[in-house]
Amino acid sequence: MKKCSFSSWRSKIAGTLGGKMLIAHPLLEDEQFAKTVLFVENDSGNAVTGIILNRPLSIMLKSLKTEFENLPISNVPVYHGGQDGETLVSLTAWVFDDRKKLFEVYYTLDGNEATALLETKENIQLRAFLGFCEFDKKLYDDIENGLWIVENAAELFGVQEHEENLWRSMLLRKNPNALVYK
Repeated sequence: MKKCSFSSWRSKIAGTLGGKMLIAHPLLEDEQFAKTVLFVENDSGNAVTGIILNRPLSIMLKSLKTEFENLPISNVPVYHGGQDGETLVSLTAWVFDDRKKLFEVYYTLDGNEATALLETKENIQLRAFLGFCEFDKKLYDDIENGLWIVENAAELFGVQEHEENLWRSMLLRKNPNALVYK
């Protein structure tokens, strides 16, 4: 399990995309990534990996693997995380700890870790993802050219939309005029 924490709505990961969200600009025409919100799990400087947060598959975790059938997480919704590793199932959770004023993102969870988080953290959001995205250095150019908007993952706090509405909601929060382009 990996964990990112954000205190006072600022990422503690400076100078890297790891732990951030990328919101596709309306001008991004790549069919795979148009109208997506990505959570960046890792940024090595040469490659960036992450998951698409807003492409539901209309299935539950228990239908993917029998190992999840009898766990409390069996009815967690599954999302299309990306074209790479399409048979890989990953679990990601986020929660705002009101006592500590801390937003936490947990990723690469296994079934037991996800179950433990559900049992110990109030108001936790848990999602399963099938596949992931991997980008080369061209992603940095695309960000510099304005095709992706970089945002702190803490912006997920309080957001209930998880389909195309997540993209629209996040985009409007960042730039109310952004949808004029489409």
